[in-house]
Amino acid sequence: MLINMSRFLFAGLLCMFAGLAWGRPNIKNIKVSIANPSPDARPGADVVISIAEIRKAAPDFTPASVVVTATDAATLEEDAATLQTKELPSQVDDMDADGKGDELAFQIDLSPHQTRIVTISYGTADRIWRLRRDYAPRTNALFSRKIEGLGWESDRVAFRIYFDPRNAIDIYGKRRPTLQLAMYASPDYPYHDESPLGRDIFKVGDSIGIGAVGAIADGKLVKVAQVKDRQWRIVSAGPVRTVVELEYNGWNVGGKNIKLRSRITQWAGERGFWHTIATEPADAAEYVTGLPVKEGLRPLTSASLPESNLAWIATWGGQAVAPGGDRWREPGTRGHQYNAAHCLRRRRTQSSPQIQTSERHRRVVRDGRLGPGGYQPPHRFRQ
Repeated sequence: MLINMSRFLFAGLLCMFAGLAWGRPNIKNIKVSIANPSPDARPGADVVISIAEIRKAAPDFTPASVVVTATDAATLEEDAATLQTKELPSQVDDMDADGKGDELAFQIDLSPHQTRIVTISYGTADRIWRLRRDYAPRTNALFSRKIEGLGWESDRVAFRIYFDPRNAIDIYGKRRPTLQLAMYASPDYPYHDESPLGRDIFKVGDSIGIGAVGAIADGKLVKVAQVKDRQWRIVSAGPVRTVVELEYNGWNVGGKNIKLRSRITQWAGERGFWHTIATEPADAAEYVTGLPVKEGLRPLTSASLPESNLAWIATWGGQAVAPGGDRWREPGTRGHQYNAAHCLRRRRTQSSPQIQTSERHRRVVRDGRLGPGGYQPPHRFRQ
């Protein structure tokens, strides 16, 4: 079983089996054990389970009719004796557009060193959908000429990528946990103006923005500008996560034609996104990402932590394109609302500090957290 937990140091599958739910012959259960081996709490940890892996244990698994629940039990024996369960919002995503579910995604809270048993229940649609709750939407994606491209968001933050030769990623800051892309994309809505909800707070200028992709040729940055065509699609947009893809054919990098595919994943409740790229041919160029350099701010890097398997760059300080009124500042936050940290991290291999290139998939992370104690600066970020 492969479990992808993007904010985990390690995720372990301890057991998995399928069986009939007692007293409900039309419902079957799969039990999965998920462990947090770290000393840190993992609220809303992201979990992805492959449908193909589930079907190894339950060949008759029906992705269209699923309910995910969890107990605080650490073993199957404790789980069997536990009466109280909690339903976890979940979604099944079709990742390759063939009309069939490929991945089951959900989020789960884990205390330090905690193991929890998760039950995946499936069966006939009429039974499952009567049991399953309606989940509040917490992510979204849309394409709009108003925002000049493709946008994605969680209930905490929103982003857009300019669908033109700029190909830069921009950010909308939010003060309230709501979905706002549709509002920004509304005709005549002034999303640069001050608002108690949120607005466009950043100026990317001539940069690639926050975590977009570029390449290096002859010592210079090459944007994803000269392409034969660029395409976009929304893979999924649900209560747990949104996944979008961009594909660029004929990207000219130093005289070489490259096919680039970007996949961006935005999880509910998070202020960061995962950016994974794949290229054809695999070794045609050196790929990079970055952050805009702002006047008066000194970029921070992970160079002082060579023992870490992650490399990161960050900026910290006032970076709003136009200062807002402090009357809208949330109670308990430190300093001005627009003091923000942007952090990008890349995995290190043991032999090289370069971005990991296994199967030419690369990840870019932007993350952060604003709480009662103020914004936690980059040196406190953990994977």
